[in-house]
This record gives sequence, structure tokens and C-alpha cells, in this order.
Amino acid sequence: MKDPVKLQQKLVGLLKSAPKLQLNLPMNAPWTELELREAAFVVQDYVNRNDSVIESDDPFREWLEKYMFFDAERKGR
Repeated sequence: MKDPVKLQQKLVGLLKSAPKLQLNLPMNAPWTELELREAAFVVQDYVNRNDSVIESDDPFREWLEKYMFFDAERKGR
């Protein structure tokens, strides 16, 4: 996934199913690189602390993997 807006949209959609996971970011405006990194940090913490996602195909874990790929690809430019 090369588009940060698509990453944001995907995460905003996922957040509707996880009321315990709160981001203090604008949901309707495009996120900056720093805001996207902050969101990834919060998601990573959520995935690491949530026992139920350790062995499963969790959509937040999948989103985090896509973000990490995006970030690595961006840094490689």
C-alpha cells in the first residue's frame, strides 16, 4: 500500500469495531506523516497488549504490517 490516505481510511474503518482503541487524531482530515506514525505506534501497542490477537489474523495486525511496509518503502526512496 503506497498511499497514506488509504492507510488512514482503512484504520478509521477498523476503529469503529474497537471502541477501546482511541486515537486523538482528526478522522476527517488527511494525517501528516507524524500523525500516521503516531497512529501506528498506538496500534502496535494495542496489538502487543491484546492477548486475543497474538495467534489470530487480526485486522489491526494486518494494518500494522501494511504500515510497516509503507514506511520501509518510503524510507528506501
